[in-house]
Amino acid sequence: MATYASVGKRIVRRTSPQKVTGNTMYAGDVVLPRMAYVKLFRSTITHGWIKKLDVSKARTLQGVVAVLTAEDLPAHLPRDGANRLFTILAAREVVFHGQPLAIVVGETPQFAEEALASIEVEYEELPVTMDMLQAVDPKSAPVRFTMEGIDREELKAHSAAAASEEEHAAEISNVTQRMVFSRGDVEKGFAEADYILEKSYTAQWIHQGYLEPMAATVDYDSSTEEWRVWTSTQGDFTTREGLAKVLGVPETKIIVEFVEMGGGFGAKIQPFAAAIAAVAARYTKRPIRIQYSRSEDLKAADPAPGGHFEIKTGVKKDGTFTAIKARVVFDSGSFPGSPLMPGSNLLGGYYKFPNLEIEGIEVITNKVSQGALRAPGTPQATFAIESHVEQICQDMGWDSLEFRQKNGVVEGDPMPNGRFYTRIGLQECLVALQETDFWKNRNNLAENESVGIAVGGWLGGLQPASAVVTLNSDGTMSVMVGANDITGTNTSFAQIAAETMGLQYDRIGVKTGNTASAPYAGVSAGSKTLRTVGAAVVKAAEDAKDQMFRICAERLEANIDDLESVDGKVRVKGSPDKAITFELLASMTQGFGATYPTIIGRGNVGSPTLAPGFTVQGVKAKIDPMTAEVTITDAVVVQDVGFAINPSTVEVQLQGGLFQSVGIGYSEEMIWNDRGILANPTLLDYRIPVALDIPKIEVKIVELPTGEPPFGAKGIGEPPIAAGCAALINAIAHNKYGARVYQMPATAERILRAKGLI
Repeated sequence: MATYASVGKRIVRRTSPQKVTGNTMYAGDVVLPRMAYVKLFRSTITHGWIKKLDVSKARTLQGVVAVLTAEDLPAHLPRDGANRLFTILAAREVVFHGQPLAIVVGETPQFAEEALASIEVEYEELPVTMDMLQAVDPKSAPVRFTMEGIDREELKAHSAAAASEEEHAAEISNVTQRMVFSRGDVEKGFAEADYILEKSYTAQWIHQGYLEPMAATVDYDSSTEEWRVWTSTQGDFTTREGLAKVLGVPETKIIVEFVEMGGGFGAKIQPFAAAIAAVAARYTKRPIRIQYSRSEDLKAADPAPGGHFEIKTGVKKDGTFTAIKARVVFDSGSFPGSPLMPGSNLLGGYYKFPNLEIEGIEVITNKVSQGALRAPGTPQATFAIESHVEQICQDMGWDSLEFRQKNGVVEGDPMPNGRFYTRIGLQECLVALQETDFWKNRNNLAENESVGIAVGGWLGGLQPASAVVTLNSDGTMSVMVGANDITGTNTSFAQIAAETMGLQYDRIGVKTGNTASAPYAGVSAGSKTLRTVGAAVVKAAEDAKDQMFRICAERLEANIDDLESVDGKVRVKGSPDKAITFELLASMTQGFGATYPTIIGRGNVGSPTLAPGFTVQGVKAKIDPMTAEVTITDAVVVQDVGFAINPSTVEVQLQGGLFQSVGIGYSEEMIWNDRGILANPTLLDYRIPVALDIPKIEVKIVELPTGEPPFGAKGIGEPPIAAGCAALINAIAHNKYGARVYQMPATAERILRAKGLI
């Protein structure tokens, strides 16, 4: 095992002091001269035609700068299209409750808010389709009548490159995508089975639960026709690209400034809020700020979709699978773009199924449009398949861990999409689970306690990236990247650069630049930022080091291959006295009379190979015998991370993912009534677990390096959210006072209903 000076060490995240002291600047903190404020007039119906929209009175009110309707939007944008980014305002058709119809710009937020009441609107209401299974029916009422410009860019940002699939145009009004994964002969597989289980599972819509609601501040310079944008986003370059399309201008006209983001978890990829502000800024020729309220964010942002899973599996007496047949339905809300492909792929991707047929169906309903949530589609699909597997174990008398070890995928096994797994650590994680305190104490239970486990995974996103490493005049080095630092990645980049350069960690600076100065990076999503940008940092640092070695080889009269970089010096191996410090090198490459070119290392990388990450998670739950209230009393997460660049950051990510997943499993759920109105649009009603709900979470890191830079690390952000919800629901099923629940979350009401008590 290699020893390192910087990577693999526990280092405090560099942005932590600013955040805990309240000194971090977010998009809503930007204050500009003459700034005006946006409020949105939103639909009070769920589906219908706009017969009249009168904003004339609002335009005359004190403090109102402007009121914009769809008529004022750029002419090139489609009206009521199927791409939500371009459908900034409904023009004729409303497709979800809370959809924006008009933009009100006020001198203050209060003026803009007050003007909303003076807008007059009349509708012709249309039938509403809210149920995803109803939407599959060809006889269901159409969710919308315009489907121009379907967009799946957000999904591409999270997922690996396009997989093998069958996809064809919808033949029924509300089905927007169909696909089939298949191999072998499933009917033959079922004929060979000794036991067959067929069940259905339903997962709810979930809000991502970030701290900072959608926000953006946009400045427009009419003399140059340029925009400067500060927005809560997971990708500055993606934001620039999207805004350029909305505004109909070259990307060079838009500069997105980096600001910290108060959480995103996949929701803040498409620049919905920034697009509204940018359009308003051009119209008014003033800086604009938009900031959603918490209720607005819950009602009309882009939460994660619900799904329905019908699964039939066959198993032999020896515990091996013979076949799986499944139908997956994802509810995309009123705009297409669900995580149908990754959800369907991973449903059949954890275990060895020699015969497989998985049909995927995406439908639209009259809910708000869906967005990504950490491992899009995976918590929903994992809940289904891991509930199913656990019931097989119970029915056939198999030990939960042994059955998963017997059937779990390994390197070289095929995925449902026809690709083959590279080096993966599912089996290693199952072994490592047995070394944890959680597992050793799994039988130390109170009368109303029980334990459940589940596996989960994520294939990882792929995207090119770049980085720049520069030698400074004082011998320090600066790293410039274009990736949004939302998980402590800049701290890890400093460790990577320090290790590669042979320089002390505290002499490396890392900055995320704006889109006019930083090298390109994709969105910080899909568990790919460390792998892609980190690899670019390695390459840039190596390029800088090569330039330095060439200078030193000449000055020290040595062969380049005989040089090494240690503690801020380039020296001859075996002759530490023959050395040139980084400071001296800087003086030789900068300033008047400098002999050599400035040291600027550049690193550009394409998409890396697939490096799926797997996790095994366990939850101990206590159930109140009278109320069926669930309390989490212990939890563990075991995950293959390839190599932990910063173990402290890794542990926090794994704990946070399990925390989110458990919340999905027992309390979080968006509930609409049959008229399409969200019934729980506040955090009083939409219950996100708080610190008191979650016990200490044990973490076991498994390291199975990929063999690629940076140092064999894998993406870690997505897998930990996949399995906790399933582990919890399995624990509930094992509990004396619980029951098997087939609809997530496993609320007290659903547990009591499953037991036949209500």
